[in-house]
Amino acid sequence: MECRRFIFATLLGLSTLAWSSWAATPAPVLQLSGGDFPELTVHQPTFDEAGNQLPMTCDQIRAKRIDELDPLWKRSVDRIHLECEGLKEEDVGFDMLATTITGFLKTGMAQFAGQPLAEVRLMDSDLWSDHQYILQRPYEEARDALKRFIEARCGAQQDNPAALVENSCAMTESEEGLYLETSEVGGIWVHPEQDDPQRTVYAEAWSD
Repeated sequence: MECRRFIFATLLGLSTLAWSSWAATPAPVLQLSGGDFPELTVHQPTFDEAGNQLPMTCDQIRAKRIDELDPLWKRSVDRIHLECEGLKEEDVGFDMLATTITGFLKTGMAQFAGQPLAEVRLMDSDLWSDHQYILQRPYEEARDALKRFIEARCGAQQDNPAALVENSCAMTESEEGLYLETSEVGGIWVHPEQDDPQRTVYAEAWSD
């Protein structure tokens, strides 16, 4: 009887030790490198009797639930917020939608170029797109690391026909921040966040 108690106690101790070790293992941090923004929206189009898709309205677009995200993002995103606005022809030339969707990230769960991320912000319409990583680091502290990372990534892609950057990999610096042209209509921007100078914006954007 005593032997059985000893074996049971030993097994219980080993099980507790294994569980403690597993629980203490930190979850892997999502490492991002640019051009790898998540899909945070779900579109639910409607069709006419002939099967033609009708113009989208804001009530046909929703934010994804956390359980609908890819596994790595599912671990990293805390909540998602969607804003949608219907723009009219008299304002922009034709009727269209403009959306801003923000993924608020769990602390310490995602990094870009080794810098901690606070948010993913995706702004889209038929005339522009501005996809941003919001870094939880002041611009002056993150600037040099981001510049080296972006220029090195650009250089490594130069022989790739699908390269993000078509021209020189040297970033241009101004009072507003850093800029790298990627095409005739877009580029990469790095600058302090307007509403919070303790954070830095990395943006891939284009406009028509």
